[in-house]
Amino acid sequence: MNMNLTTLAWRSIRSRKARSWLTILGMLIGVMAIVTLISVGTGVENAVLRQFKDIGLDVVLLTPRIGWSSTASIGSHTAGSLGESSLDSDSALGEPIPVGIDESPVERAEFDPIRLCRDVPDITEIGQIATRVLPISTEELAGFVRVLTPSHDLIARFPGLLGGFVLARGRSLTPGNPREVVLGAHVAEDMGVGIGETIDIGGVSFSVIGILAPAREEREAIGGDLVRGEGVEVFQALSNTDDAVFVPYDEAATLWQDRAMSSMVAIRIRTGVSVTETISAINEALTQQGVSMSPVSTQALADNVQRTLGMVKTVLASIAAISLLVGVVGMMNTMYTAVLERTREIGILKSIGAKDRQVLGLFLIDSGLMGLAGGILGLAFGIGVSFIGTSMLGRLLGVTSFSPAFLPWLLIGVVALSFVLGALAGAWPAWHASRLDPVRALRST
Repeated sequence: MNMNLTTLAWRSIRSRKARSWLTILGMLIGVMAIVTLISVGTGVENAVLRQFKDIGLDVVLLTPRIGWSSTASIGSHTAGSLGESSLDSDSALGEPIPVGIDESPVERAEFDPIRLCRDVPDITEIGQIATRVLPISTEELAGFVRVLTPSHDLIARFPGLLGGFVLARGRSLTPGNPREVVLGAHVAEDMGVGIGETIDIGGVSFSVIGILAPAREEREAIGGDLVRGEGVEVFQALSNTDDAVFVPYDEAATLWQDRAMSSMVAIRIRTGVSVTETISAINEALTQQGVSMSPVSTQALADNVQRTLGMVKTVLASIAAISLLVGVVGMMNTMYTAVLERTREIGILKSIGAKDRQVLGLFLIDSGLMGLAGGILGLAFGIGVSFIGTSMLGRLLGVTSFSPAFLPWLLIGVVALSFVLGALAGAWPAWHASRLDPVRALRST
């Protein structure tokens, strides 16, 4: 009997093609809007979070507060590998870092990485990087360039801070080889230099030993538009390696002692510990040392991004749900009109023995099938529009490497929801049809 009701419902839909397709279109648009907005929003969220995962969610960056600078090397180490004797040795990490607001000895404060590791045992690795702007020139061109001066261990242990530090040609910086430089992709292209050639940076000649691959496009475009928070600009600047050159930290500190610089400390914390509690311990330790630096956690920034984009997706999905609600109301109107038009047919069905629940089921299946058709077509169109929208958004933002994300619960849920909403939209008209008196229904014209 259920199969007969389904057949009757399908024939009813086909008999009023124009009205049925318009009703299905209302559901289609609502489902398409939900699928498109959620999938594109999830794709953007995944692209931004991937940036932080590439850096490492266990990384904390200490940045100097306004008016402060660092002027000496700290070296780098793995805290977990140090024994008691090495912790007591002043040479384990080099001399403490002088940090101050000017060059006078009175105003200087010392950052001691050995002491920081003692005070905060959850720290496993420390490295340093500084940045400055220096003149650069070749035989044909001259200008200014951003010089990043990472320690060797920072390159090895924190490559995510530098966009992965992926070489397109040549080799990386190594200890014991002075006057060597690695160029960002745009610098090498703009200066027209290659491996083995010589360039002048800050009045010192360097040999080009490596050229980095272009930085991933979404690092600047998506991150710059969606990621907000104290210190996030530092992560974005470090990961954008295209317009920078790289010189080892120790060598840069020796060659350009008279040049202003901004120095930062990268810290990796132990897996499984509370990031918030560790940052509080780092702040307390820095206060005890008299050093004015601000810790910025990739985990905190990632959580902020998830909260922000989560709210955006909720608002967009709510707006899309309004169009779906309009489709449901349209379907209810269509089904009520169908009941009025098929009153005589309902009377015939009841006169030959059809029960109220069978008439009710007939109209529920009718509306449910139209809802299901709208859901399936809306899902298909939503997937297509998502890729088109992602492509257009990518060109608008200058990003080409992120795509919509289709979650399984979304794909299954919208189809199931469409059928349920369709059936609910036809519930009242179906109930009205089932309650019709067969004699009066047969007399209707």
